[in-house]
Amino acid sequence: MKLVLRLSLFLIIFSALKVNAQNCEQKPTGDKMIANDYFSYGMYPCALKEYQLIYASKPKNKKINHRIAQCYLMSPGGNKSKAIKYLTFLIEQESVSKDVYFELGQAYLYAQKFDKAIDFFDKYETIAKPSGDDLKTLEKFKDCASFSKELVKHPLNVTFENLGKDVNSEHNDMQPYLTNKEDFIYFTTDRKGTRGGFPLGDGYVKDVFITKNKKGRDAYKSARGVSGTFNTDFSEEMAGGSADGGHLFVASDEQFQTYNLKYSSKPPKKRSYSSLVNLEGINGRNSNELSATITNDGSFIIFSSNRDGGFGGFDLWMSKKLPNNSWGIPINMGPKINTQFDENFPMFKENQDKITFSSNGHPGMGGYDLFETTFSKDLKTWTGPKNLGFPINTAYDDNNIIFVKKGRYAYKSDIRKDSRGMRDIYRITFNDVQPTYTVVKSNIFADTLANITAIAEMLEKEIKHNKNLYDSLKTMDTDSSTVDSIKHLYFDYMGRLNALDPITNNIVEVRNKEGKLYGKYTPNSRNGGFIMILEPGLYEVNILHNGYEAFTKKIRIFDKINYTPKLKRDFYIKPKASL
Repeated sequence: MKLVLRLSLFLIIFSALKVNAQNCEQKPTGDKMIANDYFSYGMYPCALKEYQLIYASKPKNKKINHRIAQCYLMSPGGNKSKAIKYLTFLIEQESVSKDVYFELGQAYLYAQKFDKAIDFFDKYETIAKPSGDDLKTLEKFKDCASFSKELVKHPLNVTFENLGKDVNSEHNDMQPYLTNKEDFIYFTTDRKGTRGGFPLGDGYVKDVFITKNKKGRDAYKSARGVSGTFNTDFSEEMAGGSADGGHLFVASDEQFQTYNLKYSSKPPKKRSYSSLVNLEGINGRNSNELSATITNDGSFIIFSSNRDGGFGGFDLWMSKKLPNNSWGIPINMGPKINTQFDENFPMFKENQDKITFSSNGHPGMGGYDLFETTFSKDLKTWTGPKNLGFPINTAYDDNNIIFVKKGRYAYKSDIRKDSRGMRDIYRITFNDVQPTYTVVKSNIFADTLANITAIAEMLEKEIKHNKNLYDSLKTMDTDSSTVDSIKHLYFDYMGRLNALDPITNNIVEVRNKEGKLYGKYTPNSRNGGFIMILEPGLYEVNILHNGYEAFTKKIRIFDKINYTPKLKRDFYIKPKASL
């Protein structure tokens, strides 16, 4: 979350800007003055479209090449590495700006070509000889490149899934908040259609949106703005909450001046949250509070603030609820957690002895990285932050993450190749974390009892007739071969009758979606029951039974939105038309 344009700048944009604060929806004209205006006010995607039109007729213009490269580097999307083409052209020319070498290092960092990034950072240091803050910035980028080089050697076994067009837009969709049930997601968006409705920067004024799960599918419905007090004509952003969903925070940028936290709660059996109220005792008078997390019982809060007394920009602070329900004096979490830069977006994990947070001060891959810290009950303190690793962290800003299902899944906003525009919300599967299994209790029944009865009655008549014949023959002087043939016929019919019993003599085979045998089951001969313990996935249940048609049924086991620890699935098999 970045502090957006303040009221004064807002007024300048909407009164003095020659492009009338347009948000790139109009067709670009290739007007250099408009392009420069967009660039001056930080509307880099808009500027990029204009500069590209100019570039089409002036591909050798050094200033246009440089501006295109800078637009790529400073735009929020995932195309920053495209700056390489234009910066490479520039360093091949005479009298090039020294900054180009630094920018090229940045571009290669985003492209994950870390050796080249380090090489150009070194060239910049040799040529420009930076000092003071410039040198600190350079050293930080060099550290990021070196750290990233080692981190990508050991990538996490994860799978990213874009939540799709029903959730994500062509603008920024970020800061997801949800609970372990995964039945809804609250998130921040600057898409068209927000309550404020007017352009701001590269998007629109931010609102809090919600999407709910689709029953029977691990997918979500079309997102919409949250009604009630959640959104105003100004910017609102999701700020966090508790792991169980009982408490929720929104950061409100009222009057485009100061971000403050607002609070809402929801009793366990209620479907909606109460109206937002100011978080008294936590919000400072002359500071910004951007994000927060709270224990399920509401007794302990951790939040991000740039108030006085911290170690740098935004720090993480904590406070306990007092017996009178007011908040105690906030305490800084200390130098082990906080740096001279920014720490933000704390979030309790399910067990509430761990939090995740973002920082651009601890060693990372660039921008903000995500970290985890654990509360040590023995030491009564929080452990040193652990980087969550690649590809959870990238050279882009990685601001917040929400873990669910005991760490099997997580949700985060990211910039990836399949992003619809800028930032999209993704579901991440940690493949090395054991999935939660489902116990499926099943029984086998006949599909048509009347048909079964008719067949059984027919067989009983034949059996009775042949049994009487067999008994009569035993008292007569009949050769043994005749008796044996009648005996065989009798027992053959008896066997066929027993085989018609739908709860006996079954073979159940279960195959996965690849067709491989997952399990083989023998139902209980007394009641036809059997139990399957299945991991998440799609399965095919096949039942083979004498006198019945071959049976095939697909069954899907969820462990995300629609996870159920126990299921009841009964199977009905059909008798063959004739014996």
